[in-house]
Amino acid sequence: MKTVIYLDILLLTNFLTAYALLSAAGLLAGRQASFPRMVAASVLAALSALILFAPELPYAAQLAYKLGTAAMIVWSAFGLRPVRAYLTAVCWYTALNLLLAGLCVLAILQTGTDLLQTGNLVVYLRISPVLLLFLAGLCSLTVWIILHFLAAPRGQEKTAGIELELCGATVRLRAALDTGCHLKDPVTCLPVLLVSYPDARSRLPQAVCRFLDGWFSGKDPDTGMEGLTLRLIPCATAAGPSVLPGFSVRQIGLITSNGVLALGRTAVAFTQQPFLGGYEALYGSDFL
Repeated sequence: MKTVIYLDILLLTNFLTAYALLSAAGLLAGRQASFPRMVAASVLAALSALILFAPELPYAAQLAYKLGTAAMIVWSAFGLRPVRAYLTAVCWYTALNLLLAGLCVLAILQTGTDLLQTGNLVVYLRISPVLLLFLAGLCSLTVWIILHFLAAPRGQEKTAGIELELCGATVRLRAALDTGCHLKDPVTCLPVLLVSYPDARSRLPQAVCRFLDGWFSGKDPDTGMEGLTLRLIPCATAAGPSVLPGFSVRQIGLITSNGVLALGRTAVAFTQQPFLGGYEALYGSDFL
């Protein structure tokens, strides 16, 4: 037996659910998105559910549609670069959707509610929209609790104010200790400060931003950087080796209550990966 489906409720519920799941996927993948991009991605997710009303497609086409729409939704929210981070966000978004589906099935088993309608791998359940949004919020809340309460204790985190000079401008950043950070300047062999470009962008000189925008977008970066010397910093992670863009600086100092203490470090590297925790840079145990 078919049931009456109210289109406005279907779209609104899917929009709010997608927004919650995309926010959680962004936290897990370390990605950040602006509010307009999150809204656009959530609208796309809501519209993708309309395939429920289409004639039944071959299974291969249904599967391709689901995978393709998930990839487009995450691309709309977080962008395509870096590709590895994008794929990570796609996997988390898919996993959270599966988790939500499991919670819905659990709710059905507990309440005895009948399955209503399916089509093209889209399932319409006799579940209150309020309950569905509550379960989506529960998924997001679980992710937030894991990241913010079950992470390393605050007492083990060490942050420091760092001051450096780029293009004649003084840049001040908040840096956190990461014992796994062992980046070295291949020229001086000294430890390197790792800076998150998305988090620190507003504090950087325009010449640095123009160069890094070109580098991370895959285009030819602006080479007209007066007063800057490019450093290519080797980086080895669990995902494989890579090269990070960086710059030679005159001095890096530690901001203390008595002034700035020179550290003798002379290079910084930039990553497109945002950091969680309210800081813009990472330093290793040998940096200070």
